[in-house]
Amino acid sequence: MVFSHRVRVALVIAGVAVLVAAVEGGLALLHRHRTLRELEALRDQVYHARVDADACRNELAYTQRLFERFDTVVDSLHLEVAKLETLDPRGVPQARYDEYLKAFHAYNDSVASWHLKADSLKAREATCRRLAEAHNALADSLKRRLEQAGIPVS
Repeated sequence: MVFSHRVRVALVIAGVAVLVAAVEGGLALLHRHRTLRELEALRDQVYHARVDADACRNELAYTQRLFERFDTVVDSLHLEVAKLETLDPRGVPQARYDEYLKAFHAYNDSVASWHLKADSLKAREATCRRLAEAHNALADSLKRRLEQAGIPVS
């Protein structure tokens, strides 16, 4: 079977066109798979960032409750010291002086601890805020990437 020159040229052109279409289709498929892998990786990052932010928030809530209980103890020690100091206008009565000194030292020690605990709580709050902001930034990035990829975002 002998083909004319024009038929051979047409077959070559058709073959090249099919080859180009196949290559373009293959590249599009590879690009789509790469995009999906990147989106899955980003989704995993969002998930882990959410877990970290939630864990921090839960620990912060627990630490806040402990701090509030400790604050109540410090307040009660302060009230006890103030009560003992106001029993007599001349000062703490001799008979209650040992009790007063114990309460006074306990209160002073607790105030130092209170400041350390308050600073630690503030630092934890800042850490949780950073983790939440990082999660939000990743979630926003994932949403943008999904929209760019033409994947519906609910």
